[in-house]
Amino acid sequence: MSKVLTYAKLAMRFAKGILSFKKSVYDLSFVFVPKDNTWYIDMPWPGDRYNLAMVGGSDKLLNFLCEEDDGNRVSVRVLPRKKREQHEGFFECEMICSALFGGADYRVHGLEGFTRNIWICPVTLTVLGHYPKYIYIKKLF
Repeated sequence: MSKVLTYAKLAMRFAKGILSFKKSVYDLSFVFVPKDNTWYIDMPWPGDRYNLAMVGGSDKLLNFLCEEDDGNRVSVRVLPRKKREQHEGFFECEMICSALFGGADYRVHGLEGFTRNIWICPVTLTVLGHYPKYIYIKKLF
């Protein structure tokens, strides 16, 4: 019965994310867990925490953004957008492709020294409500 309740909570979280009013600015935090050697988004989640793991290049991006004095945490400001825009101090992630429950691939532009594409998982739907065509990101200090 516990698994059924957990899955129901997860389904409700996805539905709420997809159907809710979307904000124009998000402040998100990520934490590195040395024991797992893994980055996770820091947010309440009723399911397995491994669903919140940053993989597929997102982990490499967080390693790149993390400075020695940050400890094991990185906080960023995220601007999801439908159209290309200019935002001072932000780098751009441009969607290459997406699948509703398969995540989305993004090409990173404007982050000197970082040359990888990144993949974001479907948990993004619970946070942003969709896979935006453009995501603008700035590290918060």
